[in-house]
Amino acid sequence: MSKWINSEHSIDRWSAGGVVLRPDPQDSTALIVALCHRRSESLWALPKGTPEKDETIAQTAEREVTEETGLVVEIGPPIDNTFYSFFRTAAETAGDLPFDSKSKIRIDKTVHWYLMKYIRGDITDHDNEYDDVEWIKIDEALKRLTHRNEARVLEKAVAFYENGATSTH
Repeated sequence: MSKWINSEHSIDRWSAGGVVLRPDPQDSTALIVALCHRRSESLWALPKGTPEKDETIAQTAEREVTEETGLVVEIGPPIDNTFYSFFRTAAETAGDLPFDSKSKIRIDKTVHWYLMKYIRGDITDHDNEYDDVEWIKIDEALKRLTHRNEARVLEKAVAFYENGATSTH
């Protein structure tokens, strides 16, 4: 018999990431975006991650994008927040929790997204969290992104970019 999961078995977490856009060097009329790929899961995603001690949301976003893509970026305006939930056992969840280690915990996650300006760098310099990082044209990126909420973030980022919102927030 499985144990009912109640509101006492949920915790809030946040992460931050960004959308790095730039004109396509092969076609200056097209935009490209840096996407991260994890082959084992067939996952295509925008770069994002969790904060380190005492980091602000913006600092987390900039650091995570740099680590996961290998690119030097300048943080721009916030684009949007996305929300989702998932389950982990208490043993898999960081921090001291007043639950049995086998209890299921619902994690309610907020992701804060920023528009990022590409400064320099090479996508081959990314960390090992993803297998690949690629510059991809927007239409193709919208098809590849695994999560629809990230595709909506990309669409909003493109609209921000096209309206000139690339300056630091």
